[in-house]
Amino acid sequence: MSKTVLHADDSASVRRWVAEQLAALDVKVVSVADGAAALEILRESPCDLLLTDLEMPNLDGLELVAAVRDLPTHRFLPVLVLSSRQPADVEPEQRQGVTGWLVKPVEPEHLRRWVKRALPR
Repeated sequence: MSKTVLHADDSASVRRWVAEQLAALDVKVVSVADGAAALEILRESPCDLLLTDLEMPNLDGLELVAAVRDLPTHRFLPVLVLSSRQPADVEPEQRQGVTGWLVKPVEPEHLRRWVKRALPR
């Protein structure tokens, strides 16, 4: 059975690119345009990995991660950040709950390797 990756990014081109790159991993990619939409899906559906941008409307990536950690069903959900910002640009306490951090632009193989590593076995 394939795993589900929820991808939140306000850029349609980035959402398309990520879906194309992850197609090789036999994962289902559910793409949404902001953190609020991602949180709605997480409240109602199982998911194996959250891949999120930081800067999005309605609910940004760090607010999304904090909200996800408050959901009992997703408290331990792996979360990867895919952002143009460096981790050092974000306060350490705001990065709590983040499993891994990738900086855009990211090499396709690097993205796939991180997703494979972060997905539960």
